[in-house]
Amino acid sequence: MSYYELHFRLRHDCPYVEFSEKHPSVVISHWCNWSRDVLEIFAPKPIDPDLGRAIRRMLARLGSKAIRSVEGSQGTRVVLQHCACDRLPPPTLPAIEKRNCLNLQPMVYHGGWEGYRIIAFSDLDVRKLFRDLEKRATLELLSRRTVAAESVHNSLTISTGTLLSGLTGRQARALVAALDHGYYRLPRAATSVEIARRLGVPRSSFVDHLRKAQNKIIQSIGPYLRMRTALDYSE
Repeated sequence: MSYYELHFRLRHDCPYVEFSEKHPSVVISHWCNWSRDVLEIFAPKPIDPDLGRAIRRMLARLGSKAIRSVEGSQGTRVVLQHCACDRLPPPTLPAIEKRNCLNLQPMVYHGGWEGYRIIAFSDLDVRKLFRDLEKRATLELLSRRTVAAESVHNSLTISTGTLLSGLTGRQARALVAALDHGYYRLPRAATSVEIARRLGVPRSSFVDHLRKAQNKIIQSIGPYLRMRTALDYSE
């Protein structure tokens, strides 16, 4: 079985898009279940009163009632509201579903564009979807790949937040340094002693951070590995 994974973006008349064009450093991630919207609004610095007022104006334009708004980490606001997707011109999610495609949330609004990642099971469906969207929006295809797999269940990606959220900054940097210096190549291009020397840090410190990073990632991916092996054994 083959299917397609596509990443594209739209520019059209939409409160989220217009807000992101006026505030290009802000990123809005949008999840929806047709009952509630969750918006994570991220700014590179703390949200000041002016930006807060702009956010409220954007939400008011949607005509949807906000249920809860909370401040997350510095520069992040999370808004829970009644679903407003059917009030967005044009309503993109119904168009995706009409053409038998699967939307992989979140939708992302940044720099005046509305980004989507979808799974399609037919090239004809893709052509029809893009034809529908281009009638009402400027569309730009960012990537497309054909995926040949025995199961969609096996091949959909895991979020980076799931895999990497437990890493400290030092652990992440140790892992990146190991990758960059060829520690995981076969044959190995550099030893831990050589990498630590190049970084100017004690070997024991580098190895400690690296091992903890590896352990956390393996623990995070463990449930998915078990799920995969269970599927393999059932065949």
